[in-house]
Amino acid sequence: MKKQMCAIMAGAAVLCLTACGGGKEVQNAATATLEQNGVTMTMSFDAKGDVVTKITQESVIDLSGYTDEMIDTLNSTVESAEETYADVEGVEYSCEQEDGKLVEKIVIPTDKDTLQTVVEQGLLPVDDENVTQLSLKATTDNLEASGWTVETAE
Repeated sequence: MKKQMCAIMAGAAVLCLTACGGGKEVQNAATATLEQNGVTMTMSFDAKGDVVTKITQESVIDLSGYTDEMIDTLNSTVESAEETYADVEGVEYSCEQEDGKLVEKIVIPTDKDTLQTVVEQGLLPVDDENVTQLSLKATTDNLEASGWTVETAE
């Protein structure tokens, strides 16, 4: 009886793991948006099951009303961010000014090594510094609790 129970439990564990990480990858499985102080931030999550495979963050800053000094400070911040993200293999960073707006885009693949690097460098805040994968549900729940609006793909 114990052997049968162990076999059933092992089978159930395999099915659970397959359900969580299995299936095909869904692009834009969830999108979170936050508007604050003239900045609109959008985070899109690609996922396979409940496992986030890629995060794409876009921040749009409306520069109307910004002084030249404020724009210079913003550009210095962008240069610093470019250097920081350039040191992380696999992460894409871009920033452009268009139509009176500054548009910053960061693409972070969440494979184990890249994820650990961005967490260690403080570029992605998480509760567990030893994280090896991100749960889509836990991530979107945390964002909603922080005031973000979250939409999920149906």
